[in-house]
Amino acid sequence: MVPLSFAGIGEYTIKSVRGGRGMRRRLISMGINEGDKIRIIKPAPGPIIIAKNNIRIGIGFRMAKRIFVI
Repeated sequence: MVPLSFAGIGEYTIKSVRGGRGMRRRLISMGINEGDKIRIIKPAPGPIIIAKNNIRIGIGFRMAKRIFVI
């Protein structure tokens, strides 16, 4: 497993989210859950841009380092 903040361009599966209740709620409101398949369009530095079901979502570096993917 690698943090989303250090993953390169490609397709991944979200394996775990190591954040508090507020962060989990925020991710769920954006449609991001554990087990989801995502594609990284733009890696760090700066916000990480991911795609899920043809929707692009920007995630800040601090939040991305708490999301682990394989």
